[in-house]
Formats: sequence, C-alpha cells, structure tokens
Amino acid sequence: MTIAHHPDIATLMAFSAGTLDEAFALVISTHLAMCEGCREVVHRTDLIGGALLEAEPDTRLSAGLADRLFAALDDDVSVAQPAPARRSVPDVPVPLARLLPNGLDNIRWRFTGPGVATAELPVSKESRSRLMLMRVAAGRRVPEHGHGGNELTLILKGAYHDRFGTFAAGDLADHDEDVEHQPIAEPGEDCICLVAVDARLTFRSRLIRTLQPLFGL
Repeated sequence: MTIAHHPDIATLMAFSAGTLDEAFALVISTHLAMCEGCREVVHRTDLIGGALLEAEPDTRLSAGLADRLFAALDDDVSVAQPAPARRSVPDVPVPLARLLPNGLDNIRWRFTGPGVATAELPVSKESRSRLMLMRVAAGRRVPEHGHGGNELTLILKGAYHDRFGTFAAGDLADHDEDVEHQPIAEPGEDCICLVAVDARLTFRSRLIRTLQPLFGL
C-alpha cells in the first residue's frame, strides 16, 4: 500500500501527547495501523516527549503522600484481568474492529444525499467530536463545503479526488476551518471513509444548508 497523504505533524504530536479528542484519536490510530511511516514519526515523538519529562526538575512530594496513596490502593484491591485478544475483521484495520465486527460490507447506512450515505459510530459522552463512516458512490460527488472546525478523513476503501489530489486507501486528509473542497469518488468502486469532525460542515448550496439538519452533517 502506497500512502501519499498523511496527518499534519502537529496532529501527530497531539496524538503522541494524548491531547486529541476521542474521535480524532481513533482516526489517527487507524491511520497508524495502515502507515508505517507515521508510526515511526509517532515513535520518535514519544521518545522526545519522554526525554523532555526526564529533563524536568524533581518535585518534592508532600509529607505522607506515599502512605495515603498506598492506603487508597489497599481500599480498592482488584485482580488485574488479561487484556482481551485483538479481534481481526477482514478489510477493517485493528483499531476499528470492535466498532465494525461485521466488516465494511454489513453497515447500516443512512441516506445523506444523492450518492452519499453515512453511519454514526459510538464515542463516549465525554467526547467533543463525532465519529462516522461516509460512503460516496463511485463517480458521485459530495456537495462543495467548508468546515466549521477540524476534520480528519481517512480512506478505508476506494478513492476520491479533490483540489488537493487523489486520496486512496490509507490516505488521510487533515483539514481545518480554512479549507473548502468538493470530494469526487473515483469510478469503479464506492469510496468509504472514516471521518472525525468537531463542528458541522458548511455547504455552499442554499438547498443543502436548508436540508442539513435532516441529515445531521
């Protein structure tokens, strides 16, 4: 698999630091499962972060802190359970397997527009972002739009092109509120993407904007 489009380095650094919101972190985890180059970048970033922590000056702890900590642990003794084995699902990267146990061919899609369908994926109540799958029929286009916030789009199957180039399986588009584009699915195969957003899309078409609340985009 040749991957041409990757997350911004700032996004990878935020992932390494653990500051990405849940939906965005899952998209990056899935991309990392598909991209050896970005795994290496995150590994190096982790090493830099560890070195910076090592360089921090020691901080004196308050008297009795260790005793209080061990006492709290004694009050809540539990037996560690082995981590469940990672489930393998054909055509689904490992980080997504628990959310898509039946693969990409058994998703309950919701009509979102001509040639476009979406499926919401669950995130925790604490998440400030949404996670969803988007399917664009081969040769069809998503209405031209901008982003009210940040968006990560990872191609899982098929491909699309826009003014930034052609995005195929494993490629990731890392967009912010300054970007406007119109993805068009390549002929021959539907394009299925994993998408994380923290705001609604902003469509140019007045009709689409009117119908937008019905589609939840």
